[in-house]
Amino acid sequence: MNETFDSVYPDFLRAGLEKLSRLDAQQELPALFAALEHFRRDLHEQKSAKGILNVSHSYIGGLNLFSKAGFWTVNTKDFSFDPVLTANEADNLVLQNIVDGQIKTGRFAFALRQSAPIFFHVGYESDPERGVLHSLAISSQVMGMFCGLLRREAAPAPEIAFSLLSTLLGVSADALATLRRTRQLTSHIETLQGLLPVCAWCKKVRNDRGYWYQIEKYITANSNTKITHGICPDCESKFLKPAK
Repeated sequence: MNETFDSVYPDFLRAGLEKLSRLDAQQELPALFAALEHFRRDLHEQKSAKGILNVSHSYIGGLNLFSKAGFWTVNTKDFSFDPVLTANEADNLVLQNIVDGQIKTGRFAFALRQSAPIFFHVGYESDPERGVLHSLAISSQVMGMFCGLLRREAAPAPEIAFSLLSTLLGVSADALATLRRTRQLTSHIETLQGLLPVCAWCKKVRNDRGYWYQIEKYITANSNTKITHGICPDCESKFLKPAK
């Protein structure tokens, strides 16, 4: 990713999980909750999907679970998945090959329907690597997919770390959905305030995706205006008054 993000709070997750693994949970829980609260704040300061996922990647790094990690977001035009990776070029290639393989096996599609980590193995049978797929979703709306390769050494407090992973990705999905809704609303407002393409013959209106609608349907769908029909004096005189 091109956008940078810097915060001390991902380290709060790391330090808190390490101490939780030493059964010092009572004192460290406030630090974990503080990190999650700052995570939400940091996300909503971002103005792009890349910015949101860059913040998410940094906080997920604080879980000490993954050696490589990246994201795939849903392209709303054709519902394909576009990579939004957060590693160097070599790691990006590794992750993309892994995701391509998981798509072929059907595990990628299965993971999209879950709200928990889905584990898989890659590499040689004698020395496989473990990985995780986790959907970026809110309710039934899928925003994307996370893929990560697990570190070979065990992470501190792994059950809590994976629970936090689900929480972080859920909040990330909510931020992405909010950003999408905001952009759609802005686009609708700009269309209504700017030039409105209208067919010179049938009077249909073209929206920002290139589809044509009856003008009544377009206005109803893109504003709070309700359409009511009447007849203007010219048309009344032309069509309704009897000829003399």
